[in-house]
Amino acid sequence: MKGKFVNLCIGSMNVFVGILFLVFTLYIPQDKTRLTIQESLVVNYIKLAINVVVIATFIVNLIQVTNYRRTPEFNKTYIISLLAIIFIFLKEPILAAFPIASGIMIIFKSLKENLVEIDSTTAISIVALIITAIVIIIGVSLLYDNIGENIKNRENKNETEYKSDYFKYIIELGIEDIYINVKVNGKYGYINERGELVMDFIYDYASPFVPITMYNKRFDIALVCKDGSSQIILKNGRKVMSYRTESNNENYKAKEEELKNIYTNVLNQTEEFKYEYVDKNESMIRANVYKEISSDYTFRYDYNEEYDLIVTQSNLGLGDKYELAKKDDINIRIELPATNLDYDSNYLYLFSNGTIPFYSTEAKSQGWFTNYGKKEAMEGRAQILDFVDDKILIRDYNKRYNSEAGVIYFIDNETKSNILSEKYKDIYLTDNKYIVKNMENRYQVLNKDFQKAFEQEYDFIDTSLAHKNLYIVMNTNEGIDFNDYNFAKMKLKLLNENGEVILDNIEQIYGNYYTISNDKSKAFVDRYNEFLSQIKKIEYNFVGDKFYLKYINN
Repeated sequence: MKGKFVNLCIGSMNVFVGILFLVFTLYIPQDKTRLTIQESLVVNYIKLAINVVVIATFIVNLIQVTNYRRTPEFNKTYIISLLAIIFIFLKEPILAAFPIASGIMIIFKSLKENLVEIDSTTAISIVALIITAIVIIIGVSLLYDNIGENIKNRENKNETEYKSDYFKYIIELGIEDIYINVKVNGKYGYINERGELVMDFIYDYASPFVPITMYNKRFDIALVCKDGSSQIILKNGRKVMSYRTESNNENYKAKEEELKNIYTNVLNQTEEFKYEYVDKNESMIRANVYKEISSDYTFRYDYNEEYDLIVTQSNLGLGDKYELAKKDDINIRIELPATNLDYDSNYLYLFSNGTIPFYSTEAKSQGWFTNYGKKEAMEGRAQILDFVDDKILIRDYNKRYNSEAGVIYFIDNETKSNILSEKYKDIYLTDNKYIVKNMENRYQVLNKDFQKAFEQEYDFIDTSLAHKNLYIVMNTNEGIDFNDYNFAKMKLKLLNENGEVILDNIEQIYGNYYTISNDKSKAFVDRYNEFLSQIKKIEYNFVGDKFYLKYINN
């Protein structure tokens, strides 16, 4: 294998290997989330073929290293080509530099040197075969998306196409229960809000149900996947349509987008896409703005049966003016002396008891106006979060508590000073329970008397189903794994209103997708700690939160 033509062929082979590396890494997306299932299948075969070619070229170049061990000029160029073997383990375009540089040097030296050895026809044939394989792989790489599309179209021939009059001849199912998709032991099924199994764990993927309106009738649809086939189903399991899926079953966000696309572009739904149950993470009341334009005021809100609330903004920066105005005679007004109310161009935000909160954080004063305009004020470095039954919920920003976001507790509504509960770092309100984060950063579920409703404490509580008396909990002392799309493989428990375990070892539930950052510039341990910190937060919005941001970390 020392002839001039043999060396020219091997040099050309190495250059083609480098070109193949560049085509694969720069033309084909290396991020799996950008590939359909069919494209991923094609790319996996391309990877396998590349690995075979790399090994074959490695063997050829290694033989040449041995053949030219006493000829340093050639020996070094072939040694450089051996580094291409790294591409099997690391698919980076920079690695193309090794075979391309080696190939060019081999060609240049072969043309320059007077090589008198006889060319081996066997060697030439082997190298020519490898070059042919490389050219074919390059061609397939350039057509990977077209090949994937053809595979999908062929598979779709056996699927059920959607018919536009499908819903015309079927009646509403009348199933009012919320169906909750749950993944256990690698399979999805559905339970209702009482924790009863309503669809067996047979699916590779299952979305939450989404309400639609067809022919003035209401239905709920979900996307489920099984054995490579995606189906849109109703709550009785009836199939509306099916097709070969393009996205991986573990790419939850892509699946969500898939369902959104069908919702909008196939079923022609014009309402906002949303699941049949949406978490309520606030208790504030909204008074709607009137859609009118007036030169006398800026905004007018539908406050209660007797009064509207009028906001007049100053053009001179003198502050807003707030007034209650009689609905039957807008000229009869009660001025509300306050620095700030919480409002925007759509709503006036109120406490859950209907009173109007006001804020003057510079003066460390806050309070509320009653339904008829009486002012009640409280002083101090604290935020009134809401009225809960006969109690007031407070977030205290006093620095003595050594908590970045203050501490939360309940006080008596009559005395407005008597503390009724322990102090908490965070809170989530449901109709009959409180989910709190205690000062030891552990979550508890309390009853309305501040006693433990559940004996256990947890590192993490997902509140998304709490208003349905279902509690998603977990302790994070065990490590959490992640799939190829950065979604966590959780180990959750689902509890009922008594704290009893309904389901255990849940990997994913409802529309909750827990993801870790894909920022590879950060060490995994840092991204993992950020992930834990994020999932351990509970979100509950209170009226007036925006006025107290300056207190945090100050």
